[in-house]
Amino acid sequence: MAQRDFLLWLLMIPGLSIKGRYRIWIYLKENKLSKLSWQQILTISKMRQSQRNEATYWFKETNWQVEWHKLQYQTYIAICDAAYPITLSECIDAPICLFYKGDLSLLVQPLVAIVGSRQATTYGISVLKSWIPGLIAAGLTTVSGLAAGIDELTHQANGQTIAIIGTGFDYAYPKHCEDLQNMISQLGLLLSEYLPWQGPKRHHFPERNRIISGLCQVCLVIEAKKRSGSLITAMLALEQNRTVMALPGRIDGQYSVGTNELILAGATPVLSVDQIVLEFANFY
Repeated sequence: MAQRDFLLWLLMIPGLSIKGRYRIWIYLKENKLSKLSWQQILTISKMRQSQRNEATYWFKETNWQVEWHKLQYQTYIAICDAAYPITLSECIDAPICLFYKGDLSLLVQPLVAIVGSRQATTYGISVLKSWIPGLIAAGLTTVSGLAAGIDELTHQANGQTIAIIGTGFDYAYPKHCEDLQNMISQLGLLLSEYLPWQGPKRHHFPERNRIISGLCQVCLVIEAKKRSGSLITAMLALEQNRTVMALPGRIDGQYSVGTNELILAGATPVLSVDQIVLEFANFY
């Protein structure tokens, strides 16, 4: 089995976590797996014994070849491919494979992540709508998570956009974004690390946030509560040594608490779209 096909196959193993797959990839880069037994490969991933037993049962007793056959018709990039983004490959626990639909060349464009509250306020919507044309005119490609609110608005703007979804391609979540998801798959780029038949799970969405931040040079937070997925993305971006920028808001506004605290913690306060565009002068 070719290296990239082996990495794709790893996605099918039940109980094998994102961290476990990444550990196997790191071992694969430095050693040869061909001489290892099935149990030794699972040991590298640091799976618990109960999980290894489940995976072994799957491998020996189930007809997994049926799903494997279907999976090989999907378009994907593996972490060993030249097309895999360097910025993402350098992140801890980078996805070993990403399924895609659309224009893969967008991954080499200047990328700005835009995240924010699902319950976007009139203020956040107004600011984002006024800034998006300037970002597009500057040649920037937007990246977000296709959630309701700020994410959705980011993808709806006319321009190049990349959506990282928390389900497989057979699903759209939230459901009302199905048409938008289809449009992005044709005119932009749709990415997922989940098998096509995997539906939404609560843990998928914080997991995909590391991909949103990992792909980009700049992460812009429009609005965020004190505890929110947007702040998770921002924290991940800081860990990945990305530039984090935040829109200041009212000190008594619940959807500005997160962004204002980000600024106190060292994020760059953004007052105009020109600040975002100029930030990219440091990279290109």
